[in-house]
Amino acid sequence: MPQTPTALLPLALATLLQAQSPFVAAPPMPSPVPVLKEYPATPAGKLLREIKEHAEVVARVDYLCDVIGPRLTGSEKLRQAQAWAKGEMVRLGAVNVHEEAYDFGLAWTRGIDTARLLTHNGIHFRVDQLAWTPGTKGTVQGDLLMVDARNLEELKAFKGHLKGRILLRTNPDDKRPPLPRRGGDFEAYQAEQTAMTQFLLDEGAMATLSMSGRKNGLSFTSGGAGRDPKKPGLPAAYVPQEPYKMLVRLLGRKEPVRLELSLGGGFSAKPVQAYNVVGEIPGRELPGEVVIVGGHLDSWDLGTGATDNATGSSVSLEVLRAFQATGLKPRRTLRVILWSGEEQGLLGSRAYVEAHKNELDAIQAVLVDDMGTGMLKGFTLQGRENCRGLMAQAIAPLNDLGVKDLSLRTMGSTDHAPFDRAGVPAFAAIQEPVDYFLGTHHSQMDYPDHLVPDQLVQGAQAMAVTAWGLAEMPARLPHGHLPAQPVAGAINPQGRP
Repeated sequence: MPQTPTALLPLALATLLQAQSPFVAAPPMPSPVPVLKEYPATPAGKLLREIKEHAEVVARVDYLCDVIGPRLTGSEKLRQAQAWAKGEMVRLGAVNVHEEAYDFGLAWTRGIDTARLLTHNGIHFRVDQLAWTPGTKGTVQGDLLMVDARNLEELKAFKGHLKGRILLRTNPDDKRPPLPRRGGDFEAYQAEQTAMTQFLLDEGAMATLSMSGRKNGLSFTSGGAGRDPKKPGLPAAYVPQEPYKMLVRLLGRKEPVRLELSLGGGFSAKPVQAYNVVGEIPGRELPGEVVIVGGHLDSWDLGTGATDNATGSSVSLEVLRAFQATGLKPRRTLRVILWSGEEQGLLGSRAYVEAHKNELDAIQAVLVDDMGTGMLKGFTLQGRENCRGLMAQAIAPLNDLGVKDLSLRTMGSTDHAPFDRAGVPAFAAIQEPVDYFLGTHHSQMDYPDHLVPDQLVQGAQAMAVTAWGLAEMPARLPHGHLPAQPVAGAINPQGRP
């Protein structure tokens, strides 16, 4: 038997181990993106071809995430991303490139978060502080208590039992019927949350822990109401499902469960301003009328904010690039806006609507991309049946690319919503979920590894062609307020607005 040369031994060993592995790589799933055999010699066809053949959208996401990183509103990283975005807009030929400021409140910076059981198995486990909540000011120790109250009235039943306790606020075994839906009264919700926090502080609670809505060790982050230094705050954190359910089981043994906890986040010394980034291509005939395309540039910070929402921001810049690369000059002005403060309550888009309230009638439509890497299938019409015909006309060149859905449902959890509430036709993209809600959204998994390039490129094609159609059509989309609609498809699966 011939001997294997020494230099080839590592390769031979690797081949042998691979052959013995019980794991076989699954074949890639077929792409849902239709393949267009040809591109018509129309403006829409030119945009489709340009983006398909020369898209920069994936490279933009990689840069935002890998080089700049997570972009909490109020942070230096977001300011760095905004400077980069302005430079991109100028490079791509936009004019009137500028920032628009609004008052934000206190900035917040994540520190080091740790948790360790002091009883039973003594394990260390992952814990992630809610942004804009106070830290623990060092390591604290306390006994756990399940406090699964859903409103202030239920919380009052725990009066006298909370002092020095670390509270579990999610009960995964809860069999109670759900409370009646509050509807869209976000101010009432905030007021009750403030009252509940104040109750917990008055009772001497030490901190709260909530369970992530994700399986397989994934954590989750969102934010408390601590941007306002006058509002009460309590240290709070999310725990992945597996260790959280362990804590629940241990409490079920009716034995003391004691925890050591350190949450290291903290606030800026003074309030800061936040900014939206704006750039445009002036309309050739109707420069005073505007089609807005946008996404939010801010992100959470457990990952690098790839699918929430470097994707939507990069798609919006790709629309700008494609218009310029094809030489197409829209009849109405194309305005690209990259908002901030979306994750803290649509603050950037709300500020924009307020600052431009006397110009809202000039907006033809607003298109927002904020659902990750998945291919675009259509737009939510926010109950605007009177816009269906014109929107169908705008997306008609995209039907063969899988863009057909014009749902009447209302979605209220991204940056189109403040425009819609002000009577402006404003629509969020409907996208394939891919692993957005089960994985990347607000979790430590939100890195560019989870991009699906052909679906992301298709989304850029869809946004560009729809924007072109809306900019070119002779008719105006009807404005006006609609009766309150049931809100569906909220982006945040944790049950928070």
